Amino acid sequence: MEAYKLRNADFIESLIEKIREAVKEISVDKLGVSFSGGVDSSILAVSCRDLGKKVILITVGFSSMGDIDISKKVSRELQLPLLYRVLSLEDLEKGIEFTLKTVKFDRLVLLELAVGFYFVFKIAFEHGIRTVASANGLDELFCGYDLYRKYSYDEKQATEIMKTLIETARKDKAEIDKVAALWNVNYESPFLSEEFVRFALDIPLRYKIRGEDDELRKHVLREAAFKIGVPQSTAMRRKKAFQYSSGIHKAISKLARRKGYTKKRAKNLGYPGEVEAYIKAMLNCKNALSQAAK
Repeated sequence: MEAYKLRNADFIESLIEKIREAVKEISVDKLGVSFSGGVDSSILAVSCRDLGKKVILITVGFSSMGDIDISKKVSRELQLPLLYRVLSLEDLEKGIEFTLKTVKFDRLVLLELAVGFYFVFKIAFEHGIRTVASANGLDELFCGYDLYRKYSYDEKQATEIMKTLIETARKDKAEIDKVAALWNVNYESPFLSEEFVRFALDIPLRYKIRGEDDELRKHVLREAAFKIGVPQSTAMRRKKAFQYSSGIHKAISKLARRKGYTKKRAKNLGYPGEVEAYIKAMLNCKNALSQAAK
């Protein structure tokens, strides 16, 4: 951990305070936390716990127990209960069908995200949890994405990218809210609040990323995580997007191939990949059923 010590501890203390203030805005005393076992969701879970809230972690997996095992390990270290489920391809297809009826998506990643949350909200509903929170926004604000490496020495450009990605994240939340409503669940993203975003944007870039070769990034956030009690191994774990950590991206690809959408067939149909061809076919089927019902 010594290699990641920051010279200015004030940023860490201020960040911890702003994290707590953001989490305080979640008005309920009991909530689920969409959990990957990574630094962002662990920060959210620990902050909620330390504010006296009853926290239940929720993890879904689509391909194997590998990432769920990580969540189980971290949940034990945090001393928080974990609900988890490994879903079959049949479960996944049903989730995609319901999500396509609900969400307007302009990017495949949004559909994958919404499908993942569909199952998180479903598990919450089945266990009487009426509010689920996620740590969305932290990757956008603290250089979690690999693309920030290109702008590691350009504070102005990196800040503009952060603002654009936050705006996208807020639009995505509006769509995921619709999925939450299917299960009568309230979806909270405290780190997308105006006050927290303003504060995070003002933190100098050098505290978030240290050059184009920086594969870890989010340094000030990791320092804050460690200080509030997130295990060091978790605080230092590299970024892995929700749709990849849950296995949903790989599972949809497998489902598409099972339905006969190979890369060659997708290319012949004019799509960049088998997943896009499969999702388009499902959309066409949905639209045909809607027209027939009129």
